[in-house]
Amino acid sequence: MKRRFNRRFEKDRTPSRTVVENFRAAFTGLSELRDKEVEEDAGLGLVHYRGRKEEYELGVEYSKSTDSLDRAVGAKVLAELGWGDESFLEESVEVLIRLLADGEPVVVSAAAAAFAHRSDDRAIPDLVRHVPSAEPSIRYGVTVGLAGNDDPDAVAALITLSRDEDREVRDYAVFALGSHTDLDTPELREALHAAMADPDPEIRGEALVGLAERGDERVKPALIEEWKSDEVSILSLEAAEVLGDPDLLPHLEEMGELLDEEADEYFQEQLVAAITACGGE
Repeated sequence: MKRRFNRRFEKDRTPSRTVVENFRAAFTGLSELRDKEVEEDAGLGLVHYRGRKEEYELGVEYSKSTDSLDRAVGAKVLAELGWGDESFLEESVEVLIRLLADGEPVVVSAAAAAFAHRSDDRAIPDLVRHVPSAEPSIRYGVTVGLAGNDDPDAVAALITLSRDEDREVRDYAVFALGSHTDLDTPELREALHAAMADPDPEIRGEALVGLAERGDERVKPALIEEWKSDEVSILSLEAAEVLGDPDLLPHLEEMGELLDEEADEYFQEQLVAAITACGGE
């Protein structure tokens, strides 16, 4: 029985094959594998929402094409069939594992990322095997596919990926370790601690949030140091809210006094939330 309901999709009578064809026409390769807007603009969500045998067979058909971009589209079709109802889960996982052995990076990356929605322990060895890949898009897809998995091999792979030379790979790996699992091990904490020294403020912020969630004592001095920078990550404010340490209050209030009136509204709201959590008004 279908539990999902979306009024717009229920009213949409566009044939699923047309939807997939339109998506394929808009999809040009590796550069778009990290771009959710391409997928959403092309309307692939309608196919995922329907999640019937027709849509599953479309995904399989595309996955068997001699065209690598078709095969990548097939992986993306199979990735979220049925949304939370996970229709054709077992069958889709089998196809996606096969696609992980494909010789084209665009296919492997799409198939790997699909395991973010089709999580299955059977895929972990194949995903981990691609961690040393020379292709950043594959490593990114693997990172997305492993996120939220507490299997020791998956976590070890994410720790390795948190040190990746590619900024987006590192960012997603640190996010996955910090906020996509409740796991708390010395190795995981050390990976997050190392990420606090990353040159990218967003990655440092993800690490700070992850360690704050785990009550790590190194977060407070790291936050105070972070706020000396000209570029303050909103994630550092989220970490301060999680920590709720009164010692952070003077630093947060000073930040509020110096805040430009035209500052981002969400940033202002998060600053207020952090101040309140730390005992301010």
